[in-house]
Amino acid sequence: MMRGSALLAALGAGLALLVAAAVPAVAAVVTLAGAADGAAVNVPGHRLLAVLAETGMYALLVTAVAVALGWPVGRLLGRARRGRATLAILTLLPICLPAYVVFYTWWQAWPARSALGAWAIRHDLVPAMRSATLAVALACWSWPIVAWCVAALPAPGSARRGEMLALDGAGVGRRLLAAFRDDARGLALGAMFVTLVTIGNTTCFDLAGVFTFANELRALDAEGAGPRQTLLAASPALAVAAVGAVGVWWMVGGAASRTAGPGPRPRTGAWIATGVIWLVTVAVPAALLGRSLIGLLGRGGAESGHVAEFFRFYGRGLATTVSLALISGLVAVVVATGLSVCWLDSRRWVRGLGHAQALLWLVAALVPATVVGIGLEAAYNVPLALPGVGGEGGATVDAMLYGSPAILVFAHLARFGFVAALLARWFVAGEPGALADMRRADGVRSLGAILVAQRPRFVGAALAAGAVTVVLAFGEIPVTARVQPPGSDPLAVSLLNAMHYQRPETVMIASAVLLLAALAAAVVTVIAVRPFRGISSRVAAALLAVLVVVPAGCSGDPAEPKPIRVEHAFGANGTALGQFAYPRCIAVDAEREFVYVIDKTARVQRFGFDGKPQLQWDMPAKANGKPTGISVAPDGRVFVADTHYHRVIAYDDAGHELLRFGGYGEGPGEFIYPTDVAFGPEGRLYVAEYGGHDRIQVFEPDGTYLFEFGCFGPEPGCFDRPQSILFDAAATELYIADSCNHRIVVVDPEGRELRVFGRAGREPGELHYPYGLHLLADGSLVVAEFGNARLQHFSDTGVSKGLFGRLGAEPGELRYPWGVAGTARDLFVLDSGNNRVQVMRTP
Repeated sequence: MMRGSALLAALGAGLALLVAAAVPAVAAVVTLAGAADGAAVNVPGHRLLAVLAETGMYALLVTAVAVALGWPVGRLLGRARRGRATLAILTLLPICLPAYVVFYTWWQAWPARSALGAWAIRHDLVPAMRSATLAVALACWSWPIVAWCVAALPAPGSARRGEMLALDGAGVGRRLLAAFRDDARGLALGAMFVTLVTIGNTTCFDLAGVFTFANELRALDAEGAGPRQTLLAASPALAVAAVGAVGVWWMVGGAASRTAGPGPRPRTGAWIATGVIWLVTVAVPAALLGRSLIGLLGRGGAESGHVAEFFRFYGRGLATTVSLALISGLVAVVVATGLSVCWLDSRRWVRGLGHAQALLWLVAALVPATVVGIGLEAAYNVPLALPGVGGEGGATVDAMLYGSPAILVFAHLARFGFVAALLARWFVAGEPGALADMRRADGVRSLGAILVAQRPRFVGAALAAGAVTVVLAFGEIPVTARVQPPGSDPLAVSLLNAMHYQRPETVMIASAVLLLAALAAAVVTVIAVRPFRGISSRVAAALLAVLVVVPAGCSGDPAEPKPIRVEHAFGANGTALGQFAYPRCIAVDAEREFVYVIDKTARVQRFGFDGKPQLQWDMPAKANGKPTGISVAPDGRVFVADTHYHRVIAYDDAGHELLRFGGYGEGPGEFIYPTDVAFGPEGRLYVAEYGGHDRIQVFEPDGTYLFEFGCFGPEPGCFDRPQSILFDAAATELYIADSCNHRIVVVDPEGRELRVFGRAGREPGELHYPYGLHLLADGSLVVAEFGNARLQHFSDTGVSKGLFGRLGAEPGELRYPWGVAGTARDLFVLDSGNNRVQVMRTP
């Protein structure tokens, strides 16, 4: 029987599985069996199956490329005599880096201003280019998975057969066939892993605009479909995940016991091929990232303070992310230890219990992220009282768990607990038979005795599980974004927003942080699991101390502004009339009492001031991207900055097109990414744009080009994403939300700078991505801050007069507000992340 410490470790592993996967799974089943809830969203079953089939075909394409690239590297990794540790670190690096960072790096290799980007735009091939870039990026990220599976699962005697074939002078075809037979199990495992991971990927496909089954589920969830309907729609993917988990675990069975050992000295050609593969698929994206980062810093490093600005804005989120990831890593160490103890037990039912736990971890990792989020919400977002906790009256489960950072730790474990299971299996399967017999004969059943008998491999596997889990948790997005409690500010979610909305300075610095974390995890893992070299007790104790101490040092959040006082709100998740799918621009026609909103379905919806929807119309195209700006002219015409189609379109209030001008380019009257339209003296149209050629262009009322002003940069007279612009009542001053420079610039109608106010920060008078502007009757200005999740009221001279709103989803709270518009009486606040418009009295 297990003794004290061993039993405690096994119970710890079981408890982690219980709270992170088992309880949410049971809650999801109860939800599935319950009554229908939420809005009924009509999604035909055949459409879901068709999307799943298309996703599977895309995943098989990625898998085929990954297998072709990973096979030769895996053979070298499993048989090399020298340089093995270095090769292991280099192949672990891309796995530890989030796949969406790899995709973004490749994506930015052809920006809109590049020759390739311009060619894709002019030939209407942007969606196809993004899809192809995604396939390349996923293959670059996933081939090391195949390589490691091949290295870990060679056929018995494969090294000796390789020597004999070399001595016999066998031809290329014969050697290739023999190699395939030897590596078939590893190739099959790697292919299955890559296929399942690609099918379940949400973030990369979302960034690329490629619709997959996982995104279909996320869209259902976002459209307001109840958890029950979403879970029913996910049932094919759940079946695939269950079957895949069983298949993976069956093939993992003998991983470490099937070590091929060093074979004949690998040929020079094998090293050259491996070097070329790594350079093209890993080094090139890393070099692109480094070049962008160096260019960013070189553009003004110390002067513009990009790095200092990053830590000012995201330091708190980074500290929270690191702390929670380290806690997740510590729990992963416990899981790996507990499962190892189970599998070393002589009783079959105990070993079977360990296998059942490992299978559940694998299933949790392979099901779509939306399902995991629904399960966590169903389990922990319940007002169940916890007597004796939290003082008089007791605390509740939703407040103690779902509304706290603990829910993010549960999410990390649900997604990456399988890593601990796999590494624990590697440890147990690699135990020499003679040592196992001696252990059983001596009655070694306590954790301490196991550590004495197998310290190098045991400690190595546990620490490797912790290190890999930490870095994977660092970059987890889809579940984190769904269950994120107010005030947590995970770095990965901020990074995703920066990727979506073209904020390269944030992306580059955050990606560099993730790259360093991935490199550290790869080094720790390789050092930990290298055969015949253990980790000293002092080193292990130091690493575990870091896991325990660092989270304890995390400081609480500073005081935030109070919620806004809401008169009423309208909108909800969905794609029907009156519902929103992440709205990004808003305009008000005060004279006719209309409110116009455009969301990421590229629909223009018109509402009355009472919030009742009146009509909607679609933009002409949306595959390349959706509009980010809408304005109402004094005569009631509705001007839309059709951002990703490089043009401006004017409509009447019923959606009939009246005027269209612009086109892709950097010349007079052309646009890269137009963001907003303002109406100046003599009916002139002022159009802002970004994309590396940031400027304001001025046109006649019929769209004829007149002149322009501004350039890209942080210097006076330059802009970095002028997101919103508007004139004062006298049309003598143009206010510009210079978003990525975190300031408001005021110029005259000719573009001459009058004043500038605001700077990067969170305090009163400071700004974090000002996106929306609205001028009040007294000349004061209301600014919607995307990054600070608030409104800020400034005097006409730029003095802060008040803050309104805070991060959250409750009434009066905001999540990533994109815009604000209004009348003399009311403000209409576009609460984008909560898919609603909140109406408040004018300050």
